[in-house]
Order: sequence, then structure tokens, then C-alpha cells
Amino acid sequence: MKLIFKGDQTNIKTAVDKANEILNNPAFFEEIKKIPAFYNTQLTPVQISDILRDAKQDVQVETYWRLNPFRPGTCVNAKTVSATLIKLNTRCFSNNLKTAVNTLIHESVHAADFLDGNWDFTHVDNSNEGEEDGTAPWMIGKLAEQFV
Repeated sequence: MKLIFKGDQTNIKTAVDKANEILNNPAFFEEIKKIPAFYNTQLTPVQISDILRDAKQDVQVETYWRLNPFRPGTCVNAKTVSATLIKLNTRCFSNNLKTAVNTLIHESVHAADFLDGNWDFTHVDNSNEGEEDGTAPWMIGKLAEQFV
């Protein structure tokens, strides 16, 4: 998998470059395999690591800016639209490199999941109050921070 960003925001470009470096690092996938299990999936960490490692699609990273008028205090920083498109909300996207890479890798896990209609290794919803922490996107995104 390769993330492609054609925008001019340097913080996003830097984060995308670092995320691509991690997605090409065999040690990253070996570390995923060491995770005992993921919540909310029947797939093993070995299977998910292999799916993510073997995913060959280019994923476009686009930006948008949005305020939720019904919940102005909350902000969704990214959404994976398909196996080939991630959208980042620049209103909320972090300038902290570790956090930004975590988000990009988290969304890359969703993109890999979307490659096949039968796989399911995502989380239940986008309002994480701790119950999503054990899911593949959250754990793999957090793991990626160690490679920054």
C-alpha cells in the first residue's frame, strides 16, 4: 500500500512520507504479528498483518475542512471513504508527527479491510470511549507511533 498526497500542507506531506516508510518496513509487520489478538474480528494479527503488508493499492489522501454544528466540541480527523481514498479533516488533523502517522496508519488499516467484502477488522463506531482501543485500526495505529 502506498499513500499519495498531492496537497501543499507540509505537515501532512511529512506524515504521509513517514507512514509510507512504516508501511514498507518489514519490522512493523512482524510487530503486528506479536499482538495477542484484536477485538471485534475473527481474523488473527498474523492474517491482518499479511493483508496490510500485501495490499498493493495506491491510496489517495485528500483534505477537507468541516465543523459539526450539532457537536462543535468534537471532531473526526479522518475518514476512509474506500480502499483507495482517505479524507483528512484539516480542522482536526494533528500537527504532532506521531499522532498524524497514527491516524494515517489507522485509516490505512481500514483501506486494507475494504479490499475484500468478507474481511472485517474495523471498529464499531467513531465515538471511542475506550471500547475501540483493542481493535486492529486503533492498535496498529498506536504501534506505528513507535516507528516514528
